[in-house]
Amino acid sequence: MKLDLYNYSCHVYSVDNMVNLVVCGAINWDTTCFTEHLPLPGEEVCVTRVSSEAGGTGSNVAVAAAQILGAGQVALIAALGEDDIAHRQIVNLETKGVNASGIRKIPAESSGQAYIMVDQKGQNIIASYLGANAKLTIEHLHNPATRQLLQQCQGIILTDPPLDVASQVVAWGERQGIPILWDPGILLNQGISILQPLIGKADVIFLNEAESSVFLGTAEWKAALKQLKHLGFTSKTVLKRGSQGAILLDPTTDMVIEISALPLANLGLHVVNAVGCGDVFAGAFAAYYNLGIRMERTLTLATIAAGINVTSEKTQGSPGRENIERIYQHSQQLKFAARKHSSSTTE
Repeated sequence: MKLDLYNYSCHVYSVDNMVNLVVCGAINWDTTCFTEHLPLPGEEVCVTRVSSEAGGTGSNVAVAAAQILGAGQVALIAALGEDDIAHRQIVNLETKGVNASGIRKIPAESSGQAYIMVDQKGQNIIASYLGANAKLTIEHLHNPATRQLLQQCQGIILTDPPLDVASQVVAWGERQGIPILWDPGILLNQGISILQPLIGKADVIFLNEAESSVFLGTAEWKAALKQLKHLGFTSKTVLKRGSQGAILLDPTTDMVIEISALPLANLGLHVVNAVGCGDVFAGAFAAYYNLGIRMERTLTLATIAAGINVTSEKTQGSPGRENIERIYQHSQQLKFAARKHSSSTTE
């Protein structure tokens, strides 16, 4: 199956266009060093090549969602500094169809940056400088352009804005009846006692294995489902399991949807860089959820998007909707499909 996976076209749109999905989170400039293996403490390793490009969880999610929903349908609320990086970030987002009218530039502040090392298996370590990301404030949400985005949208996905900003966005979504999807990431460092009352208001929560271990005390799905029920959560929770695929847990019905990772070898592809793949998964999931697609298909399509992203050096290497759905049409042939069952049937 020959696929043109990574081409982006330049989009032109009016900031007055209605947006369907609003993303709120970090925006970084990524410097990625590719090495044969990740260093041990105190070890020096040789870098085979270096890339420098747009990234950050909020930006990655927004770009992935825009690839599916179309130009001008996704907006990003975020903060940049007053520097050259900010200009490059805005150009990148607008080129990829993301409405950037909700991005604030912080005077006398540097834009966020991330320093990443990736080994030959696509595994990575990341050190982030938050910069302007940490300066996004509640006041910014009351800016007329930002407020208009929130009033127009049909869905909101949070990644890792400051906690007070996340709290206000959740409260807004709750009042307006707007679905909230949340990939808490670094905010889990705030502790479960602080996050639990807030994150439990989300319609969908995304957790990778490390985050599930921190937030729920386990990365094993059966134990995670029991803990969600014990905590009184009603949110559908997606466990992002990287090379093991993904599992969606519904604590209100005990329903479980499992899917393996996209079988790249069957497509003649291989892992290059896993950075940003969880963001692409969340962005694609949010886009299809916004479109009202049933859960099994949404989970499958998001897994396809993340699977293709891992084959690119680019952090924002998410494929377009046409290619995602083309692969979906061949999912049975690839022996790749979601499996839905009740947790009680596996006990």
